[in-house]
Amino acid sequence: MRHPRLNILGWSLALSLLLVAPPALGVAPPGGARLSYARGPGAEGCPDEQVLRDVVAAQLGGTDPFVDGGGRHVEVVLSRKGRHFLAEIALYDADGRRLGGQELTNAACGALVEDVGTALAIVLRPARSAREPAPPPPASPPPVSSEPADPAPVAASLPAPEVSPRAPGAALAPPCQPCQPAPPARPVERPGPSLAWPRFHVGLGALIARGLASAPAVGFSASMGARWEAFSLSLEGGWHLPVAAEPYRGRTFGVSWLGGSVVPCGHAAWFFGCAIVTAGRVRHVGMVNVTGELKMLYAGLGLRGGLEVPISPHLAAQLSGELLANVSRPALNLAGGLSLSSTATSTVGALRLVASF
Repeated sequence: MRHPRLNILGWSLALSLLLVAPPALGVAPPGGARLSYARGPGAEGCPDEQVLRDVVAAQLGGTDPFVDGGGRHVEVVLSRKGRHFLAEIALYDADGRRLGGQELTNAACGALVEDVGTALAIVLRPARSAREPAPPPPASPPPVSSEPADPAPVAASLPAPEVSPRAPGAALAPPCQPCQPAPPARPVERPGPSLAWPRFHVGLGALIARGLASAPAVGFSASMGARWEAFSLSLEGGWHLPVAAEPYRGRTFGVSWLGGSVVPCGHAAWFFGCAIVTAGRVRHVGMVNVTGELKMLYAGLGLRGGLEVPISPHLAAQLSGELLANVSRPALNLAGGLSLSSTATSTVGALRLVASF
């Protein structure tokens, strides 16, 4: 049994269409209806057209009412509106005249597609019943003759009933009562992808960082994680290429960083904000007039904000900036009281490509 809210949404759409164009819905053109289904910006990860067709068909006894070249045209456009998804539904006649429309919203895109399917099934149900053949008219009874019929010839013309032998004491079978036809088997609904389960994603990016060395460092990052509607959790790894520093009497050191981060994020439309917990090691290695290397632990806490722009249903570009408080500040102490250390805070700008599946 479907949820009452779905029936309310469906009947609200049906009522809005009936109020706009009752004559057009009373007569169903042959050939069903054509379906146009589009996923706009922010709704690329919503269920595809086949899922909507399955929801409608399940409501109509397993019959898909959408065919190419249908007499009417149903248009469904999904988009993201703030923290919710929006479905714009419109119905057109064979000449392209708009008969009516409705808008539905839901925080979960999968549930929204089910709402749209239920609403369209209610609107298209009259068209389906109109395509069924009309029952044949009842046969007219033969004319009754006013003259009395002679019973003798009729009785003589009837053959004697054939009596089949039966066992003694066996009861005659009761006369067959009018039987109701067996109800048709209920089609098994194929549910669309449940958005209660996360989508997995992987990402690669380039970044530029400042704060761990005396000059900006170029680096790379890789990530993997899970994404729900408005929340994601990722594990990231990063590497900063060595930056040359010359702090003391021509001695040159290379400073690099290698580590990982845990990044929980909140998402709203194209924007996101994250918390960052990161740890790794800072490596100082002698480059000119010095030999040896020193590796020291590093830890930081910070925030990230950015913009995620969809490129395709499964690919997006992220532009982000972050500010980190360096909880531990690795330092290389040199002779003469000089030291090579990180600052209290560091900043990172990054451009990433994220693929979801």
